[in-house]
Amino acid sequence: MPEIGNHRNEARERLSEQVLSANTLLEIEDAKAALRQWMQAHPEEQGMRDGFEQLYTIQEIVEAEEASLPNRSLNSAQAA
Repeated sequence: MPEIGNHRNEARERLSEQVLSANTLLEIEDAKAALRQWMQAHPEEQGMRDGFEQLYTIQEIVEAEEASLPNRSLNSAQAA
């Protein structure tokens, strides 16, 4: 039984690292999906829900940074 607990702790740590290291929109979406799966499998771990707040905060920052890049709107208009 301790082996199962260790595996769960390792999985939780990997997920926490994924959440904390996400810094692109793709990484953020992947981390949110992994976190949703975790919460479905482990609904009793309410503390892991804090990861969503972290991800949404980083997502807002990344989106704001991308929106402020020079020629971003020009490139988008040209691609259309």
